[in-house]
Amino acid sequence: MSNVADTETDRNKELIRRWIAFANAGFAGSFDQFIAADYVGHLGATVTDRSELERLERQFCLAFPDARHSVDDLIAEGDRVVLRTTARATHRGDFEGIARTDRFVEFTGLVVYRSRAGHIVESWGEIDFLRLIRELRKA
Repeated sequence: MSNVADTETDRNKELIRRWIAFANAGFAGSFDQFIAADYVGHLGATVTDRSELERLERQFCLAFPDARHSVDDLIAEGDRVVLRTTARATHRGDFEGIARTDRFVEFTGLVVYRSRAGHIVESWGEIDFLRLIRELRKA
């Protein structure tokens, strides 16, 4: 029985590794292979659907085209995977009303993903956007 659970857990972790690789490649391609049609995302107090997730991720890539997200920790149990990540990028376009600064930034995130049938169906994220905004607004 544990081999089946371990295999499912390994598959779920691999899905998140592939998702991060997709992000590091600038989300070039379709979200279909990763995100379920009925996806629900929770980022702080904001709730998003799949189309909004895709819009936000692509918008972020325009502002930070060289963004790279590390996999600092990846912990899984059942249908949940927890990712602790550090993002590093250069601010090359407008972001949250802040014009291009060409500053290198680094910020962290913690995301819990829930998967079903090889797709992400739900996520809960806490991203340190305060640190990001502070770095962009440095004098």
